[in-house]
This record gives sequence, C-alpha cells and structure tokens, in this order.
Amino acid sequence: MPFTALHPELGLLDSTLTGLGHDLKWGQVHKVHPRVPLTCPDCSWGLHPKVSRYGVRFFCHDRNRPESCELLNESWEHHMLKLEMAGAIRAAGWFAALEVPAEDGSWRADVMASSADGSRRMAWEAQLSPITVDDIATRTDRYAEEGIRVCWVHPGARPPQWISAVPAVRVRAPQERDQPWVVDDGLAGFVYRSGRWEFQEEPLERFVRWALEEQLVPVGVLPRYRRVYRVVDGEQRRFRRDQWWTSRRSIADQDKHEAMRQRQEAARAEREARQKEQEEAAERRRQELEEQERARKAEEAERRRLQREEEARVRLEEAQRRWARGGRAPGAGAGGTRGASCPGASRA
Repeated sequence: MPFTALHPELGLLDSTLTGLGHDLKWGQVHKVHPRVPLTCPDCSWGLHPKVSRYGVRFFCHDRNRPESCELLNESWEHHMLKLEMAGAIRAAGWFAALEVPAEDGSWRADVMASSADGSRRMAWEAQLSPITVDDIATRTDRYAEEGIRVCWVHPGARPPQWISAVPAVRVRAPQERDQPWVVDDGLAGFVYRSGRWEFQEEPLERFVRWALEEQLVPVGVLPRYRRVYRVVDGEQRRFRRDQWWTSRRSIADQDKHEAMRQRQEAARAEREARQKEQEEAAERRRQELEEQERARKAEEAERRRLQREEEARVRLEEAQRRWARGGRAPGAGAGGTRGASCPGASRA
C-alpha cells in the first residue's frame, strides 16, 4: 500500500501532501475516467488511488501484482507509522517526502526529511520486519556516505536486537485515537549524581523535532555505563545499551562523570600503590630486624662458645701446672708413687 505513485507527466505523487506535491487535486486522479496511468515507484506495476475507511489516502496495486514489491508487503501499522513520522516532520517545519529512493537505487527512505533551505536531510525508517545487525548497520552506512542522518523506528512490543547498534528508537502506538505515539526506548538521559543512564519517554512528534534540530543526537555509551535498569511489569530489569539518543548535556555529563571516576580510580590506585610500598618497606624492615637479631644471637652464641673454650683451656692449664708441681702424672691416685705391693707379693 504505497503512499506515492509515478505520474506519466508530473513524476512522483505523494498522497500525504496537499496538492500531491504538484498542485494537483486528489479528485483529478481518484475515480476519474479515463483512468490516470499511475505506476508503483518500486515495481512499476499499475496503481490506482484509494481512500481508507479512516480517510487515509493511498495508492493500491492493480490485480496480479508482483509479490516481491517492497511497498506492497508493508503492513498497515508500517504505513500508519510512516504517516505519523511525516506529520511530525512537517510539524517541525521541515519538508517530508515518503518512499524516497536513492538515485542509484541503493536505498529507499520511508520518510525523507529535508530542512527548509535544503541543506540538511534525515531519513526516518519504520523497521518492523526482522533484520540482522550487520544489514541494518550497512544500510545506515549507505545513508552516512551521502551525508544523510538516519533514525530507525521500531513499533514492536519488544526492543529489537539492533536497538542500540544504530541510531534507533522503539515507539509505542496509541491505545486511543487522541493519544500520541510515544518513544519509550532508545532515548535516555544521564544522571550525574547516580552515574547512570535512565530511560526517558517522549511523544514521537517532540522527539522528531528535537532530533531534526540536533537537540538530540545519537551517542555511544562508555563501557562502564552500558547497564541500565527499568521497571517492567512491576519488576526491575537490567538492559544493555551501547548507544542512545540523548542531549548534548547528557553527553557532557557522561564524559564529566567518567573523568571524575578516572581521577578517583587514579587516586585510589595511587593510595593502594603507596600503601603497598609502605607495607613492602615495613616487611623489608621487619626482615632486616629479624636478620639482625639472628646475627646478634649467632654472634652471642659464638662468643659464649669461645668463652667456654677459653675457660676450659684455662682450667686445663691450671691443672697441668698443679700436676707439674706435685710430680704426678695426670690421673694418678693418691698412693701411686709409693710402690704399693701387689697381692701375693709376700709369697715370693
């Protein structure tokens, strides 16, 4: 269900624009005879204008349409989100064109926003179907190569795997017709006091305006701050986000907090190093004192040994002098020098 069609003379018609982008009334293409030969910008199949029961104007493929057409396979929710984004872009004072292809066919933007002076462009992509992180990153790079900013918008109930791999948000559709679409994931603010990122919710229209004017920008989250917490169904859950849409103030606060944290860690490391150095010095002093005590004890033991040896030598010399004065050999008994007879000597 495209919102755009190719007119054989005027070129691209946009059903969401007043005058279809060419000062053309809807009645000049809708239910007219003969029929205006409109074709699909994607598959070149025939299209005819229609109006939904809610008053939404769009173009519908003729019968036997090709199943491979990307515009044909988009869901109603996809179309409604594109309309919502286009309305938000126009409310911000920018020009919004739907289903805009690249000149070389390498991409097609669901909604292309252009500034009033034409100097800035930003693609808004409603991404509902599954896509790998590598594929969506490649498509983002294609836009960047042409100087086009991009925001991927997912309306699913759960955040997609790529929610923080590229500039992206998840939106919540309104429950009532008078309620706005709301960005409830992908947008955050940094709270300096707690040193954490916190989820923020904003109406999609306000988010689009801030993003177009770069009051909000995508920023990579520093490794220490990638864990974030949120209450879901009454329970606090932990999430990981590598990238957010946020304000420049929050970016500065994250950098400021990280610098403060690094200073604290450096100071703590310095204190720990100094304490370790002091402990090592105390241990070396203790070992030196123990070694000195061991040396003192060994020296004292050696002194005592030498003293005992000296005392023994002196006693021995004294004894030898006494023996020399008495004429006895050391070890002789009291009568040993008087010739005591042996038992049985009288019988000789």
